[in-house]
Amino acid sequence: MPSLFKRIGSNLMLGFLVSALSVLTATANYMAYHAGNVAGDHEAEGDRLLALSNTYYLEANQNIIVDYNMYDGYVINEGVDDFNAQYYQDQFSSSLVDSIARDDIWGEQYYNEMYSLSDDTVAEAQASFDLANTADEREAGFQLSMLIAAVGLAFAAYASLLNEENRLRAVFALISFLLLAFSALTFLGVLAS
Repeated sequence: MPSLFKRIGSNLMLGFLVSALSVLTATANYMAYHAGNVAGDHEAEGDRLLALSNTYYLEANQNIIVDYNMYDGYVINEGVDDFNAQYYQDQFSSSLVDSIARDDIWGEQYYNEMYSLSDDTVAEAQASFDLANTADEREAGFQLSMLIAAVGLAFAAYASLLNEENRLRAVFALISFLLLAFSALTFLGVLAS
């Protein structure tokens, strides 16, 4: 057993641990940075799409108001002034024309059609926000892996400063080795997700 402790705390093992943990820390840091950028890009795209959907919503409201006014003008002039009635009828939106043809004026389908572009854009924004959340979760996983590796690196570095006869050298090296394994498993788990 003492020879196993000596091997765990050997300069070769500590050199391996410092190297492996340094590489893992740097790689996890880079992957966290990359995932953060991806999350930021999707978040910005979601914000842009949400603003665009608000524009489409306001545009639909204006078109509905125009339809109301044109329909009122048509009803007022129908049978009284056919020229004016025709003018108002020519200004109907295609959704209003279809609504009248279905004999369901101002029905639910009319409003669904008028707001469809806004609704579709909201759905696209939500999909972009979902992608941002997924990337945020990946970033957090890589940051956790980086944190574990950094703690393991600190143990390995401190162990290397201790005298070879000091039992804490092997204990710190063993802790460092376990943290390397845990960090690597965390990193690979996030990478696979």
